Amino acid sequence: MQTSAQIRIGALAGLVGGLTIWAYELVVWVHYLHLRTVRGLFENSAALAFGPSANAWPVPMALVVSALVHFATAMVWGVLFSVSWPALRKRQIEATLAALCFGILAWVVMHNIVLAIFSPNPPTYTVYSVLNGLVSHTFAFAVPVALIVKRYSK
Repeated sequence: MQTSAQIRIGALAGLVGGLTIWAYELVVWVHYLHLRTVRGLFENSAALAFGPSANAWPVPMALVVSALVHFATAMVWGVLFSVSWPALRKRQIEATLAALCFGILAWVVMHNIVLAIFSPNPPTYTVYSVLNGLVSHTFAFAVPVALIVKRYSK
């Protein structure tokens, strides 16, 4: 399969993964745990990328920037999985197993390396945030990404 097709498939998969991870966080963090508001959930990406001052931006701007950061990042990770999928498939690695490892890798890289180095608002960790990060990035993000990539990369 051509690289351009893998990139398109990965971008689509990342977009879907970005939607499913937000759906997960709406249900778990907002509805069940009451640890975040809907607005706080959607502003989180902007605050992590641009620091706490992003929360003072006008509401539409903060929400739009946050959505753009969130989905652009999700699409990049989707493309990374899609481009790596042919090698994984060749080695007969099942997509869901690869997704579980990929989701953990994505969370570790984004929250423990990239944000710790570049963000003006480095993440803080609680038991909830670590468990949520691992669960959301593996089951709610990476598994849908892997299943879409597997389905459309034939």
